[in-house]
Amino acid sequence: MSTGLTLEEAQMRYREYLAAEQAVLLGQEYELSNGEKLKRENLDRIRKGMQYWEDKCNEINSKTSSTLGIYPIGLK
Repeated sequence: MSTGLTLEEAQMRYREYLAAEQAVLLGQEYELSNGEKLKRENLDRIRKGMQYWEDKCNEINSKTSSTLGIYPIGLK
């Protein structure tokens, strides 16, 4: 069942968490698009969010690729 989430949207969310990680590692606060404010103590949550969105991007990408009949070709 499709959630209607596009690869571009998932990539945007991933990049948002990546930016949050970079900011908090520099000691700054970062506000997500949903208004949630993240600080250094939220680093574990940020990294879990990054992993979630990376997995979601891979999932969407693999569904899109298989739907189009595009398969990776191994090099020998």
